[in-house]
Amino acid sequence: MSNFDQLDESEFIVNNSDFKIDIPKALGVAIIIILCLVVVSSIVTLPAYFWKDFYHVALPLSFLAGGVSAIFLLLIYLKIKWKTIIEHLKTSPNVWVIILSPMLFIFALPFAEFTTSLVPTAGNPILEQLYKSTIEAFEMMLNYKVAGFITVCILAPILEEILFRGILLRGMLHQGINPAIAIILSSILFGLAHMNPWQFIGAGILGAIFAYIYYRTKSLWICIFLHSLNNTISFILMLKFQSMEENVIDPNDYVSIFLCLFIAILIGFGIYKLTPNIKWN
Repeated sequence: MSNFDQLDESEFIVNNSDFKIDIPKALGVAIIIILCLVVVSSIVTLPAYFWKDFYHVALPLSFLAGGVSAIFLLLIYLKIKWKTIIEHLKTSPNVWVIILSPMLFIFALPFAEFTTSLVPTAGNPILEQLYKSTIEAFEMMLNYKVAGFITVCILAPILEEILFRGILLRGMLHQGINPAIAIILSSILFGLAHMNPWQFIGAGILGAIFAYIYYRTKSLWICIFLHSLNNTISFILMLKFQSMEENVIDPNDYVSIFLCLFIAILIGFGIYKLTPNIKWN
């Protein structure tokens, strides 16, 4: 008998008093998140424009301040308590889902990189300037490695998963919104929060993977782990090649990319079959 078979079905039934988010409110939640991440973070990093060494502190502190501010504003906006979010940080699915979830992410990653590579980086002055600014923002972390690692590989996965999966997606699922629509919308909003078209595509696809896993498991810590794994891989590649333009796989290797995508779909189906009793409303 598998670990999943030993679980009582009641463990997967959400309390009816839990918070709900309809689509208009979901847009409001996304606006709050984005404003906090942009405005609060900008205020915290302001001294670094005059004292560059402050970036060692400002990079993680600004993201922490923006993310925590967003969480507290959403707790007020949605009239929920922090312990509501903590519940799914403690949820643990069966061992097979824990094994398959990283595999789903790994095999989906080449397709995310491929679709990102389709977004042009030149040919339009505005697009070129935006791409240059995006590259500079990421490669600046090469001068602040420890601060960059803490920000990208630790704080971002924790705070973004709490915000976009633990609050936004969870609230839409409790509302009774079709799971596919809730996953797609939350992933689009997650991509938009990255404020550039290249991350919008890649983050949106990977966000959909994290959202699907959260939908099927109610386990936020798995999503945090996978998000951290993705960011750590990107950070290591950036350190190794001194650039953020390196990929895990050649974006022109279509056979490998779509073979990996096919395997990812099979793994996703396997997770679906292993989690038959999930109920959100």
